[in-house]
Amino acid sequence: MSEQQQLVLNYIASPTARQFHNDNSFFRGIMGPLGSGKSVACCWEIFDKMRKQAPGADGLRRTRWVVVRDTYAELESTTIKTWVDWFPPEVFGRMTAKPPYTHHVKFSDVRAEVIFLALDEPKDVKKLLSLECTGIWYNEARYTQKALIDAGTGRVGRYPAMKDGGCTWYGIIADTNPPEEEHWWYKFAEEEKPQGYKFFKQPSGLSPDAENIANLPPNYYKNLMA
Repeated sequence: MSEQQQLVLNYIASPTARQFHNDNSFFRGIMGPLGSGKSVACCWEIFDKMRKQAPGADGLRRTRWVVVRDTYAELESTTIKTWVDWFPPEVFGRMTAKPPYTHHVKFSDVRAEVIFLALDEPKDVKKLLSLECTGIWYNEARYTQKALIDAGTGRVGRYPAMKDGGCTWYGIIADTNPPEEEHWWYKFAEEEKPQGYKFFKQPSGLSPDAENIANLPPNYYKNLMA
């Protein structure tokens, strides 16, 4: 068994993450408490869509993904660490050593780029304007301004180009801890509910149905509450 196959067998989706994976809406958001496995679910959603992209004329499944966080410091200390923990460059292909960090994923018939970008303010929209990608993941979306979400909707579904077969799936995924009621996430999920936007909510960390408990220290959520 290859290292890639072993890693695939190691991921077990939580009940909410399974619903998230089984949905194909243009925009999918997953919200839950700290430590509930949201970021890992988003990493695996990208990986799954890489494998499900229809092959091009050359027989290869080509996709391009953008992963967004508010600062490069946050990308380096959290998001990228989670990604390479599951998909190490020594197994899945090289990663550039300076921003914008790009993982050139290569295994079986998959050829994908995962570009890690820091976007904080509406002026950062220009970083997206020249990108043509398959999908975008907004990590910790409560720190992402709506203008950056809006800008991303026009950049997805552009790679591979239609002349090369187009995207089997394209869109935006996002994860977050619970935001305030004034946040665009709350308005979209609870009030406006725009067409093509689907939101998944994990149980409380203190609920009997709390997710990812097996991967957390004993009394993790009780200590947080204290």
